[in-house]
Amino acid sequence: MNFLIIEHLDIEPAAIIADVITHAGHQCTKIALYQGHPLPPNSHAFDGVIIMGGPQSANDHDALMQAELSWIKAAIDTKIPMLGVCLGAQIMAKAAGAEIIPSPIRELGWFPLFHCEESTNDALFNTMTNRFNVFQWHGETFSLSESMTLVATHPDVPAQAFRLNRAQYGLQFHVEVNAAIIEQWIAYGDSERLHLGEEGINKLHQDTQRHLIPMQHICRQMVEAWLGLI
Repeated sequence: MNFLIIEHLDIEPAAIIADVITHAGHQCTKIALYQGHPLPPNSHAFDGVIIMGGPQSANDHDALMQAELSWIKAAIDTKIPMLGVCLGAQIMAKAAGAEIIPSPIRELGWFPLFHCEESTNDALFNTMTNRFNVFQWHGETFSLSESMTLVATHPDVPAQAFRLNRAQYGLQFHVEVNAAIIEQWIAYGDSERLHLGEEGINKLHQDTQRHLIPMQHICRQMVEAWLGLI
């Protein structure tokens, strides 16, 4: 199978997600929108689409974001398997009729993720523990439209993961990262560093030592389960 990976920033790659896909014997075709690479006319040549994060907002009114939103909406309608991460999930959500809004809290670092009513019936979340820690790096979140089924949540930022059609998922959090990527984001994000402060960054590093390897294991499980749906 051949999967399209849409990237919005060079330091936000698919990382472990792409590793699991290629290890399973499949191909990944990457499009770097930040370098001006165009999207294909449609998603028909691919078996799945992965939309990664970035500093943009799904509420941006520029031509590039509007074109991507239209492309993603058309791809959703074809029921092609899809996995959106952070900004990618927000683009999916907006294309599905949801609103993109400021996050009730600015989730930067490690936060627990919780099951919800639909988790036990979901292929990606039914084997997860009720509470597990994931890496977050966002200031916006999304509402839920009628077509979106919530499959993971948090008391402060409820919309953490949703499902649309079969094998179409949006994840607000980052399970794909490694330690090097996290350090790149800290270096890149001036406002994030200011928000965290020295104490917050030190805590983030300590939490990374505790939670990164278990989360990467969860990422591999999730991607393998997603591939199993295709």
